[in-house]
Amino acid sequence: MTTSYKVAVGGVISALCLALMFMTGMFPLLSMAIPIYAGAMMIIVAKEVSPGWAYAAYCAVSLLSLFLTPDKEASTLFIFFFGYYPILLPKLNGIKAKLLRIIVKLGVFNFAVILWYKLITFMLGIYDYFGDFAFLGRFAMPAVLIFVNLIFAMYDYTVKLIEEVYVNWFRPTYFGKKKPKKKAETEKK
Repeated sequence: MTTSYKVAVGGVISALCLALMFMTGMFPLLSMAIPIYAGAMMIIVAKEVSPGWAYAAYCAVSLLSLFLTPDKEASTLFIFFFGYYPILLPKLNGIKAKLLRIIVKLGVFNFAVILWYKLITFMLGIYDYFGDFAFLGRFAMPAVLIFVNLIFAMYDYTVKLIEEVYVNWFRPTYFGKKKPKKKAETEKK
């Protein structure tokens, strides 16, 4: 794989991610969804080139989206979690012990969400994130954390499915690359 191919794949995917991030200005209702879609694009760079190049593309999109896109909240969501998580996911899924894998994934997510919340309240001065949960009083923060962790579980599962569809269907169909052999098949031979 030549360096020009790596740069081309990283550049094209970065440009597509940045174009998606620009859409947050036109479609403010999608300010939470667009960083998820942009982050899912990082799977392509990780699979076609390498995770290292995917992290480089993530850094480029993060920096450019922070300065160029209109919705800073969406940009920070991409930076703090949705941009790097699809790249990190294969490593996390490699943890053999299921309970440990779940704890690590939840730890990564909750650390990122709490850090994002602290930064966004500081940067943008938005303090009313729990307005819809105000009726819960002091339990508003734990209720929101439980809710977003349930959403994260669905997101984690969806990203895993997107990666499987990309590797097992999209790559062979459109790039002519063979499906990876399953471990059971390679062990029999």
